[in-house]
Amino acid sequence: MSRRSTRPAKDAPVTAPTTAERRPKAVSPLSRFLRRHPPVDRPDRAELETLSAKERQELWDAYRQRPFQAITAVITSSAVIRGILFTARTLDYTAGTLDYTARALGANQEAQITDRYTKAVEQLASPAVDVRLGAIYALQRLAADSPRDRPTVRNVLAAFVRNHDLCVSKPRPKPCDPEWKETVVIEPVRPPADVLAALTIAPALTTPSPLSATSAGHDRADFSKARFPHADLIDRFLGGSDLSGGNLRGAFLSGANLTGTNLSRAILSGANLSGTDLRNADLNRTDMFHAILIGTKLNGSSLTNAYLERADLSGADLRGADLRGANLSGTELTDANLTGANLMGADLRGVFGKTPAEIRAEALTDARTRFGESS
Repeated sequence: MSRRSTRPAKDAPVTAPTTAERRPKAVSPLSRFLRRHPPVDRPDRAELETLSAKERQELWDAYRQRPFQAITAVITSSAVIRGILFTARTLDYTAGTLDYTARALGANQEAQITDRYTKAVEQLASPAVDVRLGAIYALQRLAADSPRDRPTVRNVLAAFVRNHDLCVSKPRPKPCDPEWKETVVIEPVRPPADVLAALTIAPALTTPSPLSATSAGHDRADFSKARFPHADLIDRFLGGSDLSGGNLRGAFLSGANLTGTNLSRAILSGANLSGTDLRNADLNRTDMFHAILIGTKLNGSSLTNAYLERADLSGADLRGADLRGANLSGTELTDANLTGANLMGADLRGVFGKTPAEIRAEALTDARTRFGESS
């Protein structure tokens, strides 16, 4: 089988190729696909006779099968493309199914959270303490499972505390009586287990943690005007909560965390606040008459017009505290740190532990700051 010759014969005259001969013929993509090999002339009889019968048969079979092979390739490619499209469609359908399932699961979880919340709130009204305690811990778990419900849970627990403070219980403790006089030292009063749990959990659900008691727009556990006189709140976390106007007279708060807490206008007379963390707290106009504040952290706190007469501030940290107009007459200030404290207009008559010169060297004073013996 010989290839088609393109050379001119020896005796033929050499002529320049015409424009049509120079221009290659356009070949379709299908023709290029079907003609994978250079074109050859059909074998003549003489060439075929030189082949064996087997070779002639193989040549004939190959010649017949070439079109079918091309068609088969096209069909196979089409099948592959259809398979890819089908797979893509299947994946899209699967993605839609997963999205629907996720939405259905989310709706189911929301329904479960709503049911858990409703049941827990109903249990808070139970007359049994253990049932109420279980409801409080159930709400705590719900707040952990659903962060967006944390403010709601915090507000419910804070309302529970306000409505179940020490002075609501029957019979009322003696310190709840407005006419009661502190003539004898009494033991700490432990709040009921459910109230104590709510009082501790609610502030922990406050986010973010406050840096200042006066942070604008800050959400707090609202315990305002709650009454816990002589309550045992040692080492409790109440940071960032609102205890403004509350009655904590004689309360045992040593070691408690009250960072950033709002205690403005609260009653803390006779309270034990030794080692308590009151940094950045709001203590404006707070009554701390005869309070024990040994080693208390009060740096950065606001105590304007606070009543601290005869309080014990030995070793207290008052760096940068605002004590303008505060009444500190008869107060113990031994080893207290007053660096940068603002004592303008404060009453420091009869203080112990520091001389007026030492106070002036540490704190900010003015002509209205009163020193000397208390009347």
